[in-house]
Amino acid sequence: MNKNRLSIIIPVYNAESYLARCLDSIFEQSFTSYEVILVDDGSTDSSPLICDRYSSTDPRFRTVHKKNGGVGSARNAGMNLAKGEYVMFVDADDALLPDALESVMEQVTGEDLVVGGYTAFFGGIPGREVHPSGDRTYGSGSIDSFFQTNVRRGNDLIEVPWAKLFRRKALGDLCFREDLNYGEDRLFVLNFLASCTSLRTCSVAVYAYHNRPDSLGGDIVSDCHLMQMRRFLPSYIDALQSLIERCPANAKLASIYHREVVGKYCCRLLKVFSSRRTSLLDKAYLGWVYDVMSQDKSLGIMSFGLKNIFNILLYRMGNIRFSIRMYKIISLF
Repeated sequence: MNKNRLSIIIPVYNAESYLARCLDSIFEQSFTSYEVILVDDGSTDSSPLICDRYSSTDPRFRTVHKKNGGVGSARNAGMNLAKGEYVMFVDADDALLPDALESVMEQVTGEDLVVGGYTAFFGGIPGREVHPSGDRTYGSGSIDSFFQTNVRRGNDLIEVPWAKLFRRKALGDLCFREDLNYGEDRLFVLNFLASCTSLRTCSVAVYAYHNRPDSLGGDIVSDCHLMQMRRFLPSYIDALQSLIERCPANAKLASIYHREVVGKYCCRLLKVFSSRRTSLLDKAYLGWVYDVMSQDKSLGIMSFGLKNIFNILLYRMGNIRFSIRMYKIISLF
């Protein structure tokens, strides 16, 4: 095993339809200095048997069976067992592209983070490709330049754990939030970016992300999702603020707050206020949402389209009591 030995962590939960494709894509890599840690997170289908079969035939594969605790819990269990210099996360319904590991590992020179590209597949058909801007190493003094050239609309390069190598020693005590089943991977990556001292971008695509219509994320209005949002959003804001403090002149990072925190999450919460009543959304929480919005200095009436004008107008009035009364009236209809 050479100095670039890699630990590939795969959380597995009821993935029998996709798991073999994922594991075969790793088994067939030309780069072989890796270990694969399969964390069976309480699957109830044949996934545990598939994991055990690969582990029994190749010593680089090993399986851990545990009670169901969510994807964050499974990834943390894998990190606790990882022995490689670098850690890579792969989802059981995704795959690695051919020769991906060799193409990215040959560029590693000790950086805390290596960022590769990925291809998004829709119904098995390759579609959108996401790549870093060139092959380049960024030191602690040039991290700002990394964000300036690689933050794009959707933040699809910096907020997902796919196609990345994390130096295990640089991770320290950082782990995935186990109380979240939404956005825990985004928090993990952003918090790591806020503290890492060096990173390298590799413009080659190394990961195949398979988008599935039945994947998590479709439920955005239930109380279960709202509870997750209440846990996630303050931590997401803190992570973004840490990056903004590190690179205060970077307009790209400020744009994430505008687009994502306010345009996506706050507006989503305000729509729920106007659509139904729930104890999770009260006057005090509306006041907190308005405080979050007030940090966006570029927030205008037309910032996020016609569908959000009413909510932004209520915010601009600055009267929490009046806003909550209007939301209660509208929710009756």
